[in-house]
Formats: sequence, structure tokens, C-alpha cells
Amino acid sequence: MLTPQDIEFMRNTRNEIVAERQHPIVLYYEVAGALDPITNEPIGAETVEIHTESVVTEIASMAQSAFERLLNDGVLVEKGDIWFSVDIDVVNDIIEQITSVKYDGRDYEIMAADKKGIGERNRVEFVGRLIS
Repeated sequence: MLTPQDIEFMRNTRNEIVAERQHPIVLYYEVAGALDPITNEPIGAETVEIHTESVVTEIASMAQSAFERLLNDGVLVEKGDIWFSVDIDVVNDIIEQITSVKYDGRDYEIMAADKKGIGERNRVEFVGRLIS
């Protein structure tokens, strides 16, 4: 059984493990503007950027892995996609609004997002598909 001390230890250890494996990314999310007084539709939406760090895995070849197909949150991960994780404290309030990410000079559409962690959620794992 996990104790609160175990969970705290895992949180601190995770910070050490990812420290030298992270790359800069930019997350983009939409903030709704005012509501149209007649249709009640949001107007004047604004795109906001969050500059952060992430552990990123580039899916270069499905043949190099132990799986031929991988489903993540019901999304088939394909060659050219990225799989990346972000500290949950950075995105907890906006997970559902995140629409895209910029990594290594390329833009990716967010295909899936899953909260992860043992005993306590500590990160969000995303699948991004290259926007052509």
C-alpha cells in the first residue's frame, strides 16, 4: 500500500529523472472572448501560449517498437506523431482547452491527453499529430 511519504518520494524522484531529458515546447490554448448578445456564441477568442519543458518522444517508426499499433485514449499513434508529458501543475486548469503544441520548430495538433501518476496525478501525457 502506498503511503503519503511514498507518493512524495515518487514526485521528487520524477523531477530528478526528467530534469536532463526535457525539451522546450510551446502549448497553445483558446480563451473565449465575450458572448454575442443575440446568439450567445463566443466571439473574439484569443490564443494563449505557455512556454514550458517536456519529455518528448518522437514516433519515428512503429517497427522499432514492441507494438505494431498503439492506441492512446482511442487515438491511433502514427509515424511522425509525438508523445509528450507536461507537469500537471502547468496545465491542470486548461487541459481541455489545449489545441496544439510547437516542438522543435514544428506545429502539432493535440489528438489525446491523459492524466497520469501513481497514487497522485503528476503529469499529463499528450499525443500530437504533425500539422501539414
